[in-house]
Amino acid sequence: MLRRLPATAAGQQAPVAGRRQGPPPGRGPEQRLDELATSLKLSTQQKIEVKAILQNQRQQMEALRSTGDRDKTRDGLRGLESDTDAKLKAVLSAEQYSKYLAQKPQHGPGGKAPKGGKPGKDPRTSKASS
Repeated sequence: MLRRLPATAAGQQAPVAGRRQGPPPGRGPEQRLDELATSLKLSTQQKIEVKAILQNQRQQMEALRSTGDRDKTRDGLRGLESDTDAKLKAVLSAEQYSKYLAQKPQHGPGGKAPKGGKPGKDPRTSKASS
């Protein structure tokens, strides 16, 4: 008698209807440039330079993610973030760069910014007050 295994038991998970396959959509360089241009009041020349930096960052991110090695990707992304910050620091004024750092999400354990709660507080580590 043949036995049928559920898809998950066979190591194959069926896609959930209405869900997109692959990584969640993120902000692209254009959207991020628009946000920075508005919040930092970038000049026309700064917009051109920041756009090039963000596009280069996106290309390098995609290359890192395509390796399939999570540890290598994570380490590479950390280095890429530092490199991008250094390039932006060279383009922005001291005041703009300080503002950029203040509005930049702070990544906690696991590489993700905390969700919900108060800024600067990681709800995953906060204790409920009951």
